[in-house]
Amino acid sequence: MRRTVRKLANFCGWLAAAFLAGIAVATAIQIVARQFGRPVETTELSGFFLAAATFLALAHTFVMGGHVRLALVADFAPKTLRRAFEIWACVFAALTVGYAAWHVTAFTYDTYRFGDLSPGLLAVPLWIPQSAICLGLWVMLLSILEQTTLVLSGNPADYETNADSTVE
Repeated sequence: MRRTVRKLANFCGWLAAAFLAGIAVATAIQIVARQFGRPVETTELSGFFLAAATFLALAHTFVMGGHVRLALVADFAPKTLRRAFEIWACVFAALTVGYAAWHVTAFTYDTYRFGDLSPGLLAVPLWIPQSAICLGLWVMLLSILEQTTLVLSGNPADYETNADSTVE
């Protein structure tokens, strides 16, 4: 199970990178088209890509130790209190992200059901870009739950070991 969640988080990280590259390509197209007197509006598309990249990168960044943590508090606490603090932080994060994932998914489903379109020139069904947000939140929740099980079993969380190996 752990390997599956890690592969899913890595896959979402690669998707996020692809969406960031998509923003660069859309911006380059807009610049080149403007030079030839053919304005192309890519702002809306870039906004969709940015939202997708942001939420799809959450789980990968979390597991790799890239999110801001309150390690300063935990570092000065005794070992038993530090473990309790880590468990509390993981459970609180899981509840928060789970709440957001549930409600964003319900909102996306309503958007699909009502046939809402984006208000810009593209008129994209809004459930399409919102689906990337849903996927990113659900994979983040799975990653948090995975790390919570590691902490509960007495093992160091991946976000601690990966963060320690990248900071020099």
